[in-house]
Amino acid sequence: MTKQLICRRLALCLAGASLLGSALPVLAQTDFPNRPIKIVIPLPAGGAADVGVRTMALELEKSLKQPVVVDNKPGGLFMLGMQSVLASPADGYTVLHLNLGMVGVQVVQKKFDLNKQFIPLTIAGDTPMVLMVGPNSPHKTMKDLVAFGRANPGKLNYATPGQGAIEHLKIAQMEKAAGFTGINVAYKGGPDMVKAVIGGEVDFTVAPAIFAMQFAPKGQVKVLAAIDQTRLKEFPDVPTIVEAGVNVSPLRIWSGFAVHPDTPPAIVQRLQRELAAAGVSLPVVEKLTPFGMTLKSSKTSEEFRQQIASDVLWMSEVVKDLKLEPN
Repeated sequence: MTKQLICRRLALCLAGASLLGSALPVLAQTDFPNRPIKIVIPLPAGGAADVGVRTMALELEKSLKQPVVVDNKPGGLFMLGMQSVLASPADGYTVLHLNLGMVGVQVVQKKFDLNKQFIPLTIAGDTPMVLMVGPNSPHKTMKDLVAFGRANPGKLNYATPGQGAIEHLKIAQMEKAAGFTGINVAYKGGPDMVKAVIGGEVDFTVAPAIFAMQFAPKGQVKVLAAIDQTRLKEFPDVPTIVEAGVNVSPLRIWSGFAVHPDTPPAIVQRLQRELAAAGVSLPVVEKLTPFGMTLKSSKTSEEFRQQIASDVLWMSEVVKDLKLEPN
């Protein structure tokens, strides 16, 4: 056999191997999934996010015909969970659960960028927010509250989960838009914030509408505004925040899903479709609606990316005004 013929056959073999190698990822993508999928939640077990994801996981198992495992990794301002996803192979088998609070941490702490470090897949649902006061509050309307705040700078106080929390940033945005000032009083979370309003410890708070649905019918709180684009069906007589005279963007506490930035497009599209469908499936809607969630999904990955970018924008403007510094 001549040297020329040997070289030619070697070249053909190498070309064939190259084609086979390039085909393997495609074969892997079309075979997706062929083993269990893990969803990482950067929050403790037992909370609303945990309940929601585990409910969706059951529906995903039906459509994907593979086990879906939920892995809670709280800590480090969500970073432990994010790092575990980034350290995993970019093959779609490890999914990250996102929430709006992560955007707030991104903007304040400046340690990560969700849209650059991950591929957002879809929103899973969101929760409308309202501004409420206590039963003995002298403020009957949002205009009353704003007028008092303008006339008495620093005398209004409000409950939030703390400096830089989503509720704090939104109220700061309201203060600037309406021209009043108040004092931020930190509490552990929503239930404690609402208790503080009911007990008269603070003048007002911004909290999920589910709390107002629980306490307003009993006369324990008064809802002055829905921080939403439209009036809430549960409170049809309550104006939106813009109707009440404060020109700020709506606030809905959303959750969703993302994957490693190097995940193949075909797998991204498959996961996006499956998660979007599971999120609005009847069993999930029936399970989570009583928690005050509105179940929805993004039509495309890009739609969710734009939502994150929009929230980064308004929060960044508020953080700049507040001069908040990373810890």
